[in-house]
Amino acid sequence: MKNVCELLGLCFNKEVNTRISFNEFKLHSEGNPDGWGLGFYPDRAVRIFKEPITAKTSRLVEFIREYEEIRSKIFISHIRLTSGTKVCYRNTHPFCRELGGKQYVFAHNGTLGWYKKKDGLELGDYRTVGETDSEWAFCWLMEQLKNRFGTEKDSTKKWSHDDFDWLHEKFLYINEFGNFNCLMSEGVHLFSYYDKRGYNSLLYLIRKKPFGSIRLLDDDFQINLRDEKDPDEQGVIIATRPLTDENWVSFKPGQLIVVENGRILFN
Repeated sequence: MKNVCELLGLCFNKEVNTRISFNEFKLHSEGNPDGWGLGFYPDRAVRIFKEPITAKTSRLVEFIREYEEIRSKIFISHIRLTSGTKVCYRNTHPFCRELGGKQYVFAHNGTLGWYKKKDGLELGDYRTVGETDSEWAFCWLMEQLKNRFGTEKDSTKKWSHDDFDWLHEKFLYINEFGNFNCLMSEGVHLFSYYDKRGYNSLLYLIRKKPFGSIRLLDDDFQINLRDEKDPDEQGVIIATRPLTDENWVSFKPGQLIVVENGRILFN
């Protein structure tokens, strides 16, 4: 596979440690040396680790891999190959913005081309810090979310299927400007969208009992999940490339999958 940015997302019904998936994911960074990032929710607030260097040589990545206390129901990770913008912290995914007392995290794979010169993608209150098309698209999307949901903090407000359909239309619209695969979360849902023209690839895996042995594809290492997992644990893993020899399913072009508490809520 040609070197491209890669995405990794996890959403489980219980807090998990991302050691298995993240360790395999970081091995893909050899061809994507321009940055890595990991966002997760220890509670309602998000925490982001990221660096504008290759994940394979990062001491911080080694710390995350070994530190068992990094646990969350949702993780979003990205390894970067720049399409021309500067390799620096501000351009490294994932990005984060606040709306209505929730912190949204976003990562993107693809190139959106002349997005700044197109009518309809002008920014509102949300502004970019870096120079990437990815952050620009995220800020535009946050403005649309603000217009739909408002800015008042309301912990009881829930997403409806109409809201998911609306979000799907926004992703399709951004996709008009180029290649667009993305992951996004506000701490409750994991939103995963695959490019409508089939750019690169995106796959998902449902992991649930009964747990058995799996093989990590790049590490060529066998793990018995029965020794690692709570019997009641269930989750969905999203990745650009398969990480294990399990039953990964390819997204269809233009598909949006929404996961909550380890189960697919909207497809």
